[in-house]
Amino acid sequence: MSIKSLGQQSLIYGAGHVASRGVTFLLLPLYTNVFSPEDYGIISLIFTFLGFMNVILHYGLDASLLKHYVPANSKDRMSILTNSYISFVLSTILIVTILILFSSWVTNLLFGSDLSQISILAGGILFFDVLWAIHTLILRAEGKPVPYMLVSLLNVFLSLGLNLFLVLYLQMGVLGVLLSNLISSGIIFFTTFPIIIKRISVSTLSLKRWKKLMNFGLPFLPAGIFSMTLELSDRYILRYLTDLNTVGLYNAGYKLGMLMMLVVMGFNMAWQPYFLKKEKSETEYIAKITTLIAAILGLLWILLIVWVEDIVRFQIGSFSFFGSQYWSSTQIVPMIALAYIFHAAYLLQIPGIFLMEKSSWITWVRGVGAITNILLNFLLIPSLGIIGAATATCLSFILMAVFIFSVNRKIFPIKYEWKKILIITTVAVSIWIGVHQFPLDNVGKIGFTILYPLIMFSMGILRFNKLKTLLN
Repeated sequence: MSIKSLGQQSLIYGAGHVASRGVTFLLLPLYTNVFSPEDYGIISLIFTFLGFMNVILHYGLDASLLKHYVPANSKDRMSILTNSYISFVLSTILIVTILILFSSWVTNLLFGSDLSQISILAGGILFFDVLWAIHTLILRAEGKPVPYMLVSLLNVFLSLGLNLFLVLYLQMGVLGVLLSNLISSGIIFFTTFPIIIKRISVSTLSLKRWKKLMNFGLPFLPAGIFSMTLELSDRYILRYLTDLNTVGLYNAGYKLGMLMMLVVMGFNMAWQPYFLKKEKSETEYIAKITTLIAAILGLLWILLIVWVEDIVRFQIGSFSFFGSQYWSSTQIVPMIALAYIFHAAYLLQIPGIFLMEKSSWITWVRGVGAITNILLNFLLIPSLGIIGAATATCLSFILMAVFIFSVNRKIFPIKYEWKKILIITTVAVSIWIGVHQFPLDNVGKIGFTILYPLIMFSMGILRFNKLKTLLN
């Protein structure tokens, strides 16, 4: 595969990933105008739970499937997929059955009240989501980015359309949200199931093959759990220490801050295959790309800081982007967005870990981040509320970036462009302070927005020819 072809495929995969994750952002105007913060808090906790369970029910076997499937011949591919897929089906059925049988206990544990219908619907969503994720994984493994993106877009349109119909038109409330997700997940499952059915055969089942796949995959499970804990545990800690209303406000602000995450993850989809094609001795490109990404993310951060209040208050008819009761949630947006900038810093240092085959460090780094996040949430939330939760998230991501940097200094040192990174940081922080110190009209906001790229280009940190070269 040529670098050009690799780049094109990575962009398509990235667009598909961003589209599938971005649907939650697109639904924000609906949810924040229709639901009270308390109801939105329930929705947040439900999908937090589903996120955790998705990781657990893939138990690293998805990573093992991808690793072994790609280089295998057609006969071995059938055996690898058959053993993996049947394992997923059986384990998912088991967990979903438990969720349904003990629905009252589960909902009392999660929400403090008996909401059995929610547990049953969540179980159905979980079943379809776990399995159709494997269907799309095979598309990635076989180098079929266009079908992958089409599935992602189908998910977006189905989710948006069904939510509008069931939540807005039929006014089914929280159950409407869950039912729309169940229907869309079910449709995607059945639409993509032909991908699997023609690639598996029961005759290729092998306990030996399954054990081999599990031995490789299971070590990935702790890292996945740590990642989800870092990203999602704050909702449940907020629920424990405060109330559902606070959870709803926090989740709304968090989703806005996650706009930065969509950019970061879209980049990462391209970054991983790119650096894996490089030689260990090639390090200069990492330093240059790090500077470029830092400058771009700095600009996006400034845009969010300057314009977030205008975004949430933007109105079409009686609908604003955020319902007025959620406007206070914007106070956490800069902190959450900053957290994902440091997440990008963490991802940019992954090449050293992978190229030097020191992947166990990833589990350690994520574990430290997750534990730190939990401790800081319990420490900061009682006095600072949602600001405390956002601060805990940001500090945890900073610690992860520093930790992996310290590891890389020993195993894979990079000569970063520290002078340029310092200038980027100084300018971005100065603008942040300026925005908070001075009341700004639209002219002032436009001025602060333009100021950052002007400084970047005037000081040579960003240049059009360099951008073109790096992108090529």
